[in-house]
Amino acid sequence: MVEISRKRHGLGSEHPLCDRIQLVILVLFFVIWGIDSLCFFIFGYSTVLFGAVSVPVLFIPAVVFLGLGLYLVTKSHKAVFDEDHSQRGLIDSGVYALVRHPMYLGILVCCLSFLFFSVSLLSVGIWMVFFIVYDRMATYEEKSLIQMLGEEYIAYQKRVPKWFPRLH
Repeated sequence: MVEISRKRHGLGSEHPLCDRIQLVILVLFFVIWGIDSLCFFIFGYSTVLFGAVSVPVLFIPAVVFLGLGLYLVTKSHKAVFDEDHSQRGLIDSGVYALVRHPMYLGILVCCLSFLFFSVSLLSVGIWMVFFIVYDRMATYEEKSLIQMLGEEYIAYQKRVPKWFPRLH
């Protein structure tokens, strides 16, 4: 888990299969997205709706989501692994003040950006599975954080949304 930090060791209690699950689902997402997109461009048949919407309309949100996802991943990684945390504790500033799982959200948003490049309906389904898996991993990790930090983390959960930042 990324919310707990020790200098250069920003992990609290991750899901035991976190890395493997992420790798498998990320590879699955890009393989399906790639095959579906390739089938559209080579054979003209797939679940891609690329021709239904003009390219600039798709390209702009794709770039925005890719940038946002990379920003979240970079800032959350830096907050956990690069900053000096002399005492182990909750990180609740920066991107962690916006959402409780900015690394996971950043990866999801990056993958979402690829959906705008081809509008593959099959990939949308895989992305939804990806989101559900991340949500379950995050829930698992939050239970561990509640055991470790108690009321401090519960107050953080009440103050900061899990996935979607509040617009104030």
